This record gives sequence, structure tokens and C-alpha cells, in this order.
Amino acid sequence: MAYKIDNFELDENNQEFNYAVNLVNKTNKLIYLTGKAGSGKTTFLKFIKEITNKKTVVLAPTGVAALNAGGQTIHSFFKIAPSIYLPDDYRLRTKFEISDDNHSTIFDNFKYRKDRLKLIKSMELLIIDEISMVRCDLLDVVDKLLRVFRDKEELPFGGCQVLLIGDAYQLPPIAQDNQWQLLKEHYKSPFFFSSKVLTKHKPFYIELKKIYRQQDDVFINLLNNIRENKVNDEDMKLLNSRFIPAVAKNDNLKHVTIATHNNIVDEINQRKLGELQTTLKIYEADVSGNFPASMYPTDNNLKLKIGSQVMFIRNDTEKKYYNGKIGTIVQMDDDKIFVEVPEGNLIEVKPYSWSNIRYVWDAENFKIVEDVIGEFIQFPLKLAWSVTVHKCQGLTFDNVIADIGNSFSPGQVYVALSRCRSIEGLVLKSRISRSAIKTDPNVIEFTNLEHNQDENQLFDYF
Repeated sequence: MAYKIDNFELDENNQEFNYAVNLVNKTNKLIYLTGKAGSGKTTFLKFIKEITNKKTVVLAPTGVAALNAGGQTIHSFFKIAPSIYLPDDYRLRTKFEISDDNHSTIFDNFKYRKDRLKLIKSMELLIIDEISMVRCDLLDVVDKLLRVFRDKEELPFGGCQVLLIGDAYQLPPIAQDNQWQLLKEHYKSPFFFSSKVLTKHKPFYIELKKIYRQQDDVFINLLNNIRENKVNDEDMKLLNSRFIPAVAKNDNLKHVTIATHNNIVDEINQRKLGELQTTLKIYEADVSGNFPASMYPTDNNLKLKIGSQVMFIRNDTEKKYYNGKIGTIVQMDDDKIFVEVPEGNLIEVKPYSWSNIRYVWDAENFKIVEDVIGEFIQFPLKLAWSVTVHKCQGLTFDNVIADIGNSFSPGQVYVALSRCRSIEGLVLKSRISRSAIKTDPNVIEFTNLEHNQDENQLFDYF
């Protein structure tokens, strides 16, 4: 019987997927698992969490990403204050010179309780999701902390196996100009792969090849060329054939507008909500314990009307809906909401509980456990006439209006377009120029170097 994750049946013939599973479970190798949008990276993460016997911790760079991955943020787990950390940073040194003005060391700046220290020392597998958004210096801090507090300073990440999951072609790390002015003296780029630890210790590079989100080879090829900034005249002609002004202006369509800026998204959602003549109902979330606002998966005060276009933000265990599915509210009660989906089905939606977890050490059973420190209970819905490129990463839509002509950072066009299942479901708000399609040259160089690995030799590893 085939294994299922979120009611998605795993592909037993996916060679790269199966090889990566073996590499995680049967070795202690440093691994970078990547793949194009829709290739199953999130499914792989969930599968490894379920089947591995290793003492595992899952981290991510942001609160929402951590929530989606079922883990903690990097900063909260290691108690890293948001900052820039240079390789010679005094906060990371293990000793000081008597002549130094400042005598503090890593042991003064990073203090862990005995149970957290035991957890760090006992950890066998560290998974970092959405690694594309992790800045180089932060990954080096993680490496340094693990080396020092695991008492194995000579080994990368202190001898803990590390699995990095993400796609460098998608959303990049944030490095403001003033931050990069300091970092560029020590790093080639802000990306994780420019970190000192990965420059010296190359990870096993595994790319999931099979695309599950799109089925049309022509669209898949177009997205790949956009991803790698290899578009030709034929690609641009095909892409801009989806500029259909009459469709883009049709307010009756059940499309999701993906835009680059928050103000555009907020304006569309509030305007469309205001145009509905039905009664406004506000659902207040039940928030308890430690659950910071930066982690809220949807609005604390969810404002909805009958007729609202909404998006599900969870996968349903009974497979009635999935994360990113669009529908229209047709009935609202205090404890349930009914949403009609494009197929005509009526789905009863009840509040869902999200947990903010922290990892703790269970000394009695000698294992790492997840301790729920806060909960957020709300209907798993968001207004979805429009979403930002950042918020739609990892989602799948049947019909998209892409308002991305003014894309300002590498990967944005690719992320937005690759949310759509088919080119027939894609409509452009404006024509897209070649200049809007951006890929960081450091990402291309990194990928080309890693592709030089002999894949046949890798698959013969076992």
C-alpha cells in the first residue's frame, strides 16, 4: 500500500525522492534538497518527519514558515538576536585576549539552560526549511553554535546531520543595503550557499526533478526558462499571450490576483469586500499562550461577508480542500462557515488550531519532544481576491491574475507564475518585459557548479 502525506500518495518511482530519503536515514551527510516549484519539497519534509528514527529538529527563517513546517524559527531555537554577525564577531568567540576592551565570549552572549543544552547535544538531524531565505551569516552562526555547544568544534555543525530544503531560485534572503555593505567584505553573496561553512563543506546536492503541480510540458518548460532567466523570443511571446485585458478586468471571475506589494493586495481585498452588500461578520481568533502576531496564519479579527472570495490555508484531512484552494462563502454561523468551491461542492469549515511549538529534551525517555507553548484558533480561511508573491509561496491555484509587471527582486516572476496549475488558468494584468524576469547570477553559478556532480555516481551510493 502506497504511503500518503496529507492524503497525497507518494510516488514510489521518484528516484531522487527515494534516494534523498535513504541519504537522510542511512548516512550523516550534509544535504541540500532542492527542486522547482511543485516538485514535492514540502511533502519530502513531512515524510522525513514521520518516518525517521533520528532525534530531529525542524527550523525555518520566519514564524509563518516555521508554522507551515511544523517547527520553530532559527532565532527562537538558538536564541539568536536579530543582527548582523561577521566571521570575527566577538559575540561568537570562545576566548578573548587580555588586551581586548571587551571580554565577553559566546558563552556570555548565548546562554542555554541544561535541558536546552542537552537537546542541542543530542540532536541527530537538523532540518532547515525555506533555506533560500536564510542569510549567509545566520547559517554560519548556527554552525558556530553547534560546534561550540556540542563540543565538536572541528566538525561542521558540530557533527549534527543537517538537511537544507528550498529553492535558491525563489525568494532570496533579506539584506538591506547597509547590512550588505558590512557583509560583502566577508561573503560573496547574501545567500546561504555563500556561508563559510558551506563554502568549505559542500553539501550533497539533490534536485527533485518531477513536477506535480503542472502537467503541461510546454508550461513547465516556460516556467523553467523563467526560473533560470533563459527566456527566448518564443517564450516571451507565449507568456505575453496571457495578457488578456478583458479577462483581467472582469470582476466576476474567481481568479486570485498575485501582486508584488502589500498595499495593492490590501486595496483589492478591502475594495472587493466593501462592494458586497451582505452583512459583515467578524470572527475573533482565540489566542492563548505564546503565539506572536508575526506567526498568525490568518487575521486575528477575520472580516468576512457572504459572497467573499476566500482561500483555504490548510490541507483538510478528508481531502475536501487543500492549502490554496479558492471558494466563495455562502453561509456563516458562529461556529461554522460554508464555502462553495468551483466544482460546485459545499464545504463546511470549522475553526482550526495552530500550535506554536518549542523543542524540549525528555530526559526520562531520552528523546526530543514538541512542547506546545501557544495556540491560535481560527477558521482556516483568508480573503483571497488578492495575495502577495511572498504569501503565495508554496500554494497552488487553478486561476491566477498575475500583477507582476513591476517585480523588483529576483525570483518574484517565477514564484508568482508557478503557483498556477496551467497556462490556461493564467492571466497577466500587464505585459511582462524581459527586464522583470530576474535571476541572481550567484544562484546560477552555484547551481551550475552543483550540477557538475556525477548523478549516476550519487545514485550508486547505496
